[in-house]
Amino acid sequence: MDETVVALVAAGVTSLVTGATGEAGKAAWMSLTTMVKKAFGKKDEQQTALELVEAVRTDGRDVTELSEVLVERAGWDTQFASELSAWLESIKALPKSDGPTNVVAGSAQVTGPLIQGRDFSGPISFGTPPPSGGKP
Repeated sequence: MDETVVALVAAGVTSLVTGATGEAGKAAWMSLTTMVKKAFGKKDEQQTALELVEAVRTDGRDVTELSEVLVERAGWDTQFASELSAWLESIKALPKSDGPTNVVAGSAQVTGPLIQGRDFSGPISFGTPPPSGGKP
């Protein structure tokens, strides 16, 4: 499974979770749910996938597992791949909240400081500041 594709799907779903507002956001969730119902025909497969969609939407569950399931399906189901691609394009145009969207997804490994946010002002530093009166 291509980690880059999983990360792209995760970023798309995350943008929907964290920022899509109003009726357009609701319609996007409904569209994803309908797409999953159609693609995952077997009752057990469909139920598992729908539970993941709902857990991400309502419980703030990590989007990675859902993204992996969607990408795996798209890997062998060309119709679903086409629909998923169109859905990802459609959510790019949704109105977003004005808040920040911070994502570390997929197999990202953060080994040092990580700053996420929006509209930073002033200095940001890591480590011990230089002694008073001394030169750095």
